[in-house]
Amino acid sequence: MPPPLLVRILVLGVLMLGAAGCSGGTTSSDDGGAGTEADAGTDAGGDAGTDAGPDVDASACATSRTRPAAPAQLVAASVSAFEVSLTWAPSTTTSVNRYRVLLGAGRVGQVEQPSFAHRPVVPGETYTYTVTALTDEGGESLPSNPVTVTIPSAPPDALSGLAPGHWYEFPNSKLRAVALSPAMHPWLGWGEGISGIMNDWSSGALDTQRDRLYITGGGHNGYYGNEVYGFDLRTGAWVRLTNPDPVSPGAECPDRALGVNCAIHTYDGLEYLPPPFDRFLALGWDGWPQTALNLDTQRWENHPELPQLGTRTGANSAYDPNTGVLWYHSGAEAVSVWNPATGAWTIRSEANQLGYYKNAVVDPRRKLYVEVGQGSTDTWSIDALGKFVPKRTRLATTGAREIEAVGNPGVDYDPVTDQIVAWSGGGDIYTLNLDTRVWTKHAALGTVVPGPANMNGTFGRFRYVPNLNVFVVVNTVDTQVFVYRLDARPARLPRRIDVTGPDTKVETNSTGKLGVTAVFQDGTSVVPTSGITFSSLDPEVATVDEDGTFRAINPGRARLQVSYTDPLTRRGLVGSRVLEVVPMTGDVVLDALKIQPSSTLKVARGGAARLKAVGSYHRGADHFTRDVTCEATWSSDGASIATVANGTVRGMSEGTTMLHAKVGTVDAQATLEVIPRATQALIPLNFQPPGPRQVTGWEVADDSAFNAARGWGWQDASGLQTRGDRRGTQDPRLASFVLTPQTGARFRLLVPDGRYHVAASVGDNNFGVGLASVEFAGAGIVYGVGTGNTAGASIVEATGGTGLVFDVVGPINWLAVMPVNGMDFNQVLAAARTW
Repeated sequence: MPPPLLVRILVLGVLMLGAAGCSGGTTSSDDGGAGTEADAGTDAGGDAGTDAGPDVDASACATSRTRPAAPAQLVAASVSAFEVSLTWAPSTTTSVNRYRVLLGAGRVGQVEQPSFAHRPVVPGETYTYTVTALTDEGGESLPSNPVTVTIPSAPPDALSGLAPGHWYEFPNSKLRAVALSPAMHPWLGWGEGISGIMNDWSSGALDTQRDRLYITGGGHNGYYGNEVYGFDLRTGAWVRLTNPDPVSPGAECPDRALGVNCAIHTYDGLEYLPPPFDRFLALGWDGWPQTALNLDTQRWENHPELPQLGTRTGANSAYDPNTGVLWYHSGAEAVSVWNPATGAWTIRSEANQLGYYKNAVVDPRRKLYVEVGQGSTDTWSIDALGKFVPKRTRLATTGAREIEAVGNPGVDYDPVTDQIVAWSGGGDIYTLNLDTRVWTKHAALGTVVPGPANMNGTFGRFRYVPNLNVFVVVNTVDTQVFVYRLDARPARLPRRIDVTGPDTKVETNSTGKLGVTAVFQDGTSVVPTSGITFSSLDPEVATVDEDGTFRAINPGRARLQVSYTDPLTRRGLVGSRVLEVVPMTGDVVLDALKIQPSSTLKVARGGAARLKAVGSYHRGADHFTRDVTCEATWSSDGASIATVANGTVRGMSEGTTMLHAKVGTVDAQATLEVIPRATQALIPLNFQPPGPRQVTGWEVADDSAFNAARGWGWQDASGLQTRGDRRGTQDPRLASFVLTPQTGARFRLLVPDGRYHVAASVGDNNFGVGLASVEFAGAGIVYGVGTGNTAGASIVEATGGTGLVFDVVGPINWLAVMPVNGMDFNQVLAAARTW
């Protein structure tokens, strides 16, 4: 089964970072073993000389792939003021499994079926669409026939005439009327039935691209269906995005192997991630993995677990469009942040008791995470993604503070009035001016008002809809959907994204900068400084980095894309620029050639690694370098020891050989050592009380000071405590730890300069300990909060002859370090498991 789109995007991003010499790490929660996190700690393979694993593609240099047949008969099936529906005849190539929908040269969707609905669209704009067919082998067809449409203006409707201060009730909008029947899916009739999808502490999320309010939930012997419903505010009707997955009698959730979500108490844990992610995210209780629904393919994608094992009861969350991350506050634990671009969770604060009844929203202007309920309004500053955010600030609010006393009120941010808006039943709306800290009550005008709030809370089922300038709320499956207009002024919505760049053809190896302007529907425009994501649909021709600097790689046509999300309305649009790359002209001279990395190469027997050939050139007075990996002729002096092709070297038998990369008459050489696939390079340290080792094969690291002869120890040994009486039945490394004081301590490991895999586990599996972490040079290896053990991994670099010095907070269970040398860190760590 091919990996989901977001995972493909994440892997590509890691590979590109690796090619630039970058590294990173993630953190996960499990039983303390490195698990899949050692995968995150291994080098992604773009950096020459690192382990690329046994499945490295030696044909990675292929510059051409077989094109599948193009889709045909593309038509605009329908065009309205808010949507363009497209259909086409599928490609006749059997290996095609998905389609890329292009607006101009920018991708607006990727689907598996031959149809697509594009939102948002802007009245008055003219759009030209094409579709290409894709295969898993990387082939892309020529585009289909183009279809051009002009978006009409919206006709008057009930919402366009809604006056400020008034509510509107959507007729025939009760969810029960369109919900699935247990006759087809028996497990839907267990427990409470469909009413539990909202009654059982469940949230909602507003899709700002499609103007839909998504609902899912239940769980815990309430509702057993994991299907997702969406109320489309443009059509006034419910749609079902997914079908329910089967639940076995006696179980609460579908089989985890299905990779789908579970019907769970979501609390305030449903969020929509706007472009470039465009996903519906579900987080819940009891450690069930977070899942994201791809809204193009309508398939679920699993993502790394939260970096904490504490309770999620009453948790809240909110997406920050400025930094592009999700903030999450666990019920009685710390505020964490999830970066959907990397998949990494990081703990950003100390634990705070949240309780059961606070909901959250991000104020994008003041850059605050705001929680309302349980008698107060609290904020956290989220302007920077540093190690920790400041501690919670409890606001001294005045005015109509009764809304704060409500359990789980509906809360959202209004970009028109620049206020926090809250609701908790009836027709009254409350606004909070965060500058004056005054709550104001707005009594409803007219006779149409919603009923009382759901007894278990509103959570995210009250949301602002920027495209319609209304707030939407749904309470139960047996009540209608309501909307409210606070202010007559519309939100400022983006109209298009203009991308500027070279007007003429560019030569290979040249660089340049893309310019971006966001034009809004009110005629204003800005040069955005946040919410921009650059990408290339043709990275083999040209790449573009995060600040818009492109690099021409090979002759051809590159589609460079800019995705922009307005942070105030979370509406996203795509702009694009086509770059024509031509060969370099004139007298280009190759002066020198080298194989990277320049140090002695190592690869494990049976393993593989990617190398890079870099040429130094000049043309006149212009000196530059080029990656010539795919142009070079590669060879090995000892083919029985190692083979090399297209920059990919494979270790055949133990020994040393010379590798060559030759371009014309210029030959570069590098020594390669093929080493045994063994744990000899691994330094495994188990933190325990002084004395005989408690874990076979793992060295004893206790609370003693650094000893150069031994090669490790604490630089500051005062205040350390050792314990060896914890549970460790599945993993004896977790039965002991060294506890550092609250100020932390530094642990030093004496190793030569170089790059190293690092994995570590922290925590106390008997009792909660607050924050626990291992960091190197300010970068996190692992973070954990609360009970249980948490493992993480990363790649670090020792420089200056000082070895590796780790900053440790809380209890540390074990630490494993190995040079980046071509051996697979997961396999080596697994081989060290001798218990």
